Amino acid sequence: MGTTDRRERNLTDPSTVEDQADRVVVSFRSPETDPDEDDNWWVADSEWLRENMTEHTYRRYLRWAHAGPVSVGDEWEEFVNCGCASPEDVILRVEQVDGGSGIGSETTIDVVPRRDVLGTGTPAPDPVE
Repeated sequence: MGTTDRRERNLTDPSTVEDQADRVVVSFRSPETDPDEDDNWWVADSEWLRENMTEHTYRRYLRWAHAGPVSVGDEWEEFVNCGCASPEDVILRVEQVDGGSGIGSETTIDVVPRRDVLGTGTPAPDPVE
């Protein structure tokens, strides 16, 4: 059997993060796309994927998985459960950090398609907390 590369698990409790940001905006895109172009945007621009990524449980997961300091431009390889055992791989990118320097338990995380950041997509609906 081969070995599988696994990312290091973040064990930081979000409630212990100092200088928590008020808000962090994270964009998502397909791993196969160029982050600065808007071609080849298959499923990563679909409404159901956007809906799953903006749910409270997914944003709570992001607070735990990425608790601690973040910077604009940081990217994370993640997946989104789209039901029926069909996860979709995505690349998350930190687009904006307001009012602090880290993701903590009180940080609002807004998730938007990368296309919206580039100005070539349909604007995302207002985030629901």
